[in-house]
Amino acid sequence: MKTLIVCASKYGSTLEIGRWMAERLGSDCLVKRAEDMPDPSSAELIILGSGIYRHAVLPVLQEYVTRSADALKGKKTVVFGVALDTRGVFINGKVHGGWDYILPLIERLPTPPIHAGLLGGEINPDKLDTKDREGLKRFYKMLYGQEEIPYKTRMNKKEVWDFAEKVLERLERPIPTKLPVEGR
Repeated sequence: MKTLIVCASKYGSTLEIGRWMAERLGSDCLVKRAEDMPDPSSAELIILGSGIYRHAVLPVLQEYVTRSADALKGKKTVVFGVALDTRGVFINGKVHGGWDYILPLIERLPTPPIHAGLLGGEINPDKLDTKDREGLKRFYKMLYGQEEIPYKTRMNKKEVWDFAEKVLERLERPIPTKLPVEGR
């Protein structure tokens, strides 16, 4: 199946995860950066992935979906977000992390995705630009009472391959977009 994996990756983790996914899905996968605005029309499956920054997927992936909306209609799609915390936490009356960050992208798609989820990412303070470093310092101060940003990785090739396996399962047995009504 001809597959296009479109990644919005600010520091490289999401792009690496896209490559791992392609490795598992097979030889007919093309991994491209979202900012290149690759044409999805010839692909049978389009996988959209983004790192999570400032509580959302990167704007370039949102723009890609908007620009490609007509070509994405009726296509099989998959969405994944890459974050250090994939479960989410509740702090001071607000959810941080988790599905809240990828739902707006899912809702923007003209056809519901066949699979979606969050995959573990990485924080490497040495790669961060000034704006991201300062934002993370504030976040760590709020969360842990400290400004130090430790290097953390939750990138896990097995997790990515398991996600790809779910995609393959869904391709064989598509999930209905409407649940059946009993008695009909």
